Amino acid sequence: MTRDLEGKEAPERPAFTGFGCLMGFFMTVMALIGPALLWISTHFDPGDDDRLVVIAMGTVFTIGALAAVGSHLWQNAKAREAHRALDRKGVRATAEVVASKRIWVGEVSTPADDVDLVVTGEGVLTFSARLVTEEVGRFEKGTLVPVDVDPRTFLFRLAD
Repeated sequence: MTRDLEGKEAPERPAFTGFGCLMGFFMTVMALIGPALLWISTHFDPGDDDRLVVIAMGTVFTIGALAAVGSHLWQNAKAREAHRALDRKGVRATAEVVASKRIWVGEVSTPADDVDLVVTGEGVLTFSARLVTEEVGRFEKGTLVPVDVDPRTFLFRLAD
């Protein structure tokens, strides 16, 4: 069994979650504040010293919002493309759980499982992979899990 090869989990698909909607709201507010400050600095007279501050804040907010929105859209596009590539080129394989341990993640210490897998299948070189999942207790040692794998890049995702 070759364990020198490492697989990489496909990025999560973008989903409309409460947190995602909240972040979208804050990105929208941030994107509106910058241009609003720039408009205020050109249409009202906040004073000579304050005008530079308002222009600087408007510029920083505008650039920050554009960077955040652009980064978010780019990450979503990359995740969608990774899943499309797995749909086109992926093959079904089997992952065996060889180790699983409970870890705590995030600021509020959410439980998660850190799972080590060995993926095998027809047309796929055997490789090891790591999965961190919030589905606590689902992946016990010895469990066999179906996965979709790109045999060239060892990109994988749990099969539906």
